[in-house]
Amino acid sequence: MNSRLGCTAAIAVLACASVARAQPVAELELPSCVAGSPPLKVSSSAQQAWLRAADRQRFHAAAQARYALYQRGGLVPSQVLLMNRGRHWQYVTLGPRGASGLCFTAVFAADRFDFTEWIARYQPRAALPDD
Repeated sequence: MNSRLGCTAAIAVLACASVARAQPVAELELPSCVAGSPPLKVSSSAQQAWLRAADRQRFHAAAQARYALYQRGGLVPSQVLLMNRGRHWQYVTLGPRGASGLCFTAVFAADRFDFTEWIARYQPRAALPDD
């Protein structure tokens, strides 16, 4: 399975898990990897894109260099989501969550990193149109 197809499937699973049947999808919920922490709610109209493997590694290295706590955690994200929430770009790191999919491990303000070319490269779009 290629990474784009895998990421699309992950979005679909998250969308299905977050809403009841026969209701339009208004927001996606990314469960937290930390027990007892609230999920990250993301509007389905938010611009978003999944980073490719090489860019995930580049982001991970930059986050480790910038944030000691992130480095000490020792987690390597299986996916990194670039998204626009409100007027701010963010990176969300995601890890495996057993057989049920992905959970988020951390959220970073994108303006702390010098990867602004990624927005043009990935051309983030809304996951699902709001009706």
